[in-house]
Amino acid sequence: MAKRVKLADIAREAGVSVTAASFYINGKAEQYKLSKATCERLEAAVRKYDFVPNLFARAMQQNRTFLVGLLVRDRINSSFWSDIIAGIEDGLSASGCHLVLASTHTDPEQELEALRQMRAKGVDGYVISPVLDDEGKIPNLEHLWKLNENRPVVGLNLVLDGIASVYNDDAAGGALAARFLWENGHRNVALLGNPFGFGQPRFRAFEEFYGAHGLVPQRFFDPGEVLAAAGSFTAVFCLHDLLAAALCSNATAAGMRIPEAFSVIGYDGLAWLKLLEPAPSTVYQHKYDLGQAVAAQLLLAFETGRCESVRFEPILVPGGTVGPAAATL
Repeated sequence: MAKRVKLADIAREAGVSVTAASFYINGKAEQYKLSKATCERLEAAVRKYDFVPNLFARAMQQNRTFLVGLLVRDRINSSFWSDIIAGIEDGLSASGCHLVLASTHTDPEQELEALRQMRAKGVDGYVISPVLDDEGKIPNLEHLWKLNENRPVVGLNLVLDGIASVYNDDAAGGALAARFLWENGHRNVALLGNPFGFGQPRFRAFEEFYGAHGLVPQRFFDPGEVLAAAGSFTAVFCLHDLLAAALCSNATAAGMRIPEAFSVIGYDGLAWLKLLEPAPSTVYQHKYDLGQAVAAQLLLAFETGRCESVRFEPILVPGGTVGPAAATL
């Protein structure tokens, strides 16, 4: 079995002290003014021996694991979360940090268990999209406050009271969808979502907009329910693009044309929407750039002990599934 290459071996090969080799390996060459020639010799030694630092030793020396816990409340097999995760990974890559990823499937107990496991791994900080209850409240918020006392916590795509958050303004996005339908003459409207979704700010803002005009949107939990009630509304606002696409597909299969039968608008602005015909109307949420902003705030917290909230404004994408209400009467 080959002998494990140590930092001292790299230092000896490059003709420098172990301290200088440590500075280089840990990304502190510029800080400690190592010469270009020294860095080139160290890099050649690292490549020659395919040297990989001992993370346990590094963690003990620097009191850091270079691990970041990322906790997502939904399934992560959608392009929405994968684009955000890609932004976080790319934003952290130069720092040497890596992600420990978990999904809680909207279960508060799973969320607490995942956080316990991340604490056991000694993560340096947390990025969390927390579980919400049916009223849009955060069951484990007090637990997150306690975590934030010892390690930085950054809220992901949701405003967390007392915790720095990087987020798309969900309420503003819901208001955008409501205003767009209103301007197209839609007065009898409906929402398609799930119990968890009706507590989200986008739906609450949508209902508040119509409520201010004395109107109450209908609520549906399944595309089949929507089709069965067709004729009692002229437009449907869907919790996310997957539901909007499913509704449009089911309507087409039932012989209904969209937006002639009724208008449909989704939420998220997923990349594959442009492949559909007509391309669904949607509200675009920033994803990759939001992930990079999350990484930037977390690195700021590691360096200075503080970070700030960053707000992104959703963007209305009109698409071809919303038409004037007159066309659906």
